[in-house]
Amino acid sequence: MVFKTRELRLLSLAAFALIIIFAFYQFEPLSLHNPPWAARQTDASVPDGRDNSAKALPNSAEQGIPPSAGNARLEDTSGTKVEGVEPGGSTDDMLKASSPAASDKSSTDSSSSSPSSPRKRPDAGKVLMVTASTGQRGMLGIPRLKEQVYENRITYANRYGYEFMWANISSYNLTHGEPIYWNKIPVLQEAFIRYPEVEWLWWMDVDIIIMNQSLSMWDHVLSPEGMARHAALDKVINKPGGGPSGWKTLPSYNYSEVNFMIASGGWGMNVGNFLMRRSYWSEWLLDLWIEPFYVEKFKVLPENDGWTHMYRHHPIVRRHTLCTNQRALNAYPAYNPLGEHYAPGDHSVHFAGCGSNEKCPGEWAKYWELREKDEVPALVKQKLADGTAEIENVQKGIGLPAGANVDAVAR
Repeated sequence: MVFKTRELRLLSLAAFALIIIFAFYQFEPLSLHNPPWAARQTDASVPDGRDNSAKALPNSAEQGIPPSAGNARLEDTSGTKVEGVEPGGSTDDMLKASSPAASDKSSTDSSSSSPSSPRKRPDAGKVLMVTASTGQRGMLGIPRLKEQVYENRITYANRYGYEFMWANISSYNLTHGEPIYWNKIPVLQEAFIRYPEVEWLWWMDVDIIIMNQSLSMWDHVLSPEGMARHAALDKVINKPGGGPSGWKTLPSYNYSEVNFMIASGGWGMNVGNFLMRRSYWSEWLLDLWIEPFYVEKFKVLPENDGWTHMYRHHPIVRRHTLCTNQRALNAYPAYNPLGEHYAPGDHSVHFAGCGSNEKCPGEWAKYWELREKDEVPALVKQKLADGTAEIENVQKGIGLPAGANVDAVAR
């Protein structure tokens, strides 16, 4: 059969169209109906905990927040735990290698009994423990405080598959010699950049001991059940020094919209121990928190007073902040008058104001002995013995991922 030139062209075009249609349906997950950045959301076998829907926050336009702010979450609002999620990473490769159970991911399952192996749990690889200190040799008059804190936290991080970052806070000094307490904010801004896969930043001041190693942050406060158990709803918030401030905690909350968790009680809210979820809201909050007006205005409890001001005067801050009961995140030692005291079973104890109290070193030693002892990974012991532990090893702007905008975190 002989085809004319025009007929050949039409046949070629028809064949080409069929190829395009076949390719479109063959590779539909990469089409416009399901773009690459949505693939993780639609694949139920790989829950990443994000919800990037266009659900707008109330009054978000007036606050200058992108419409998707506050929608990131570890799981859906049904509260059903997602099982079988591979840990996204523990503290570092070498630390993983120090645990026989952790060195073979294929042999690690959710029923593992090894105390130092990351569990297959929804928060594994999703939580970054952040600590910072000044780089000075002695701190708070407590011998070997930094070494003890390192052992305590890195062991906990390894047990649950959390990431760990210890910054030299002095390297984050602000432009005009502001009090070093404000450096906490650029450390947090940079932490989100250094660890793009984590969902939650867990800030802990250096004067905190994790007392209950058996209690993961997921079971404690990050799961819907844990959050509900410790939520302090419609409670009076105290002011610094004690006594009612005239403000209350939220009367209710939506799990998926909680982006900040902090304890309330005693002298009010204390930013020595809190959790912040990755979201556009959190990016906005950190930018607001370090507003030059706040830095100039608040001198007594600098960044703590800045936080309190934001909570009181910005509805969008209150709307996404869940206050917990005092002891859930901020129990104090028995000698400390700032709030409720630690009781056996509590997660941690905070020695706030330790540097100005002569009782602190002895009390620290007492609680250190009272803590639950967990198996310390062999490599941690080795690093502490030879002086190579990653204490204050993170310096501002050094080692950021390629292409990171340093100016966005350097104030």
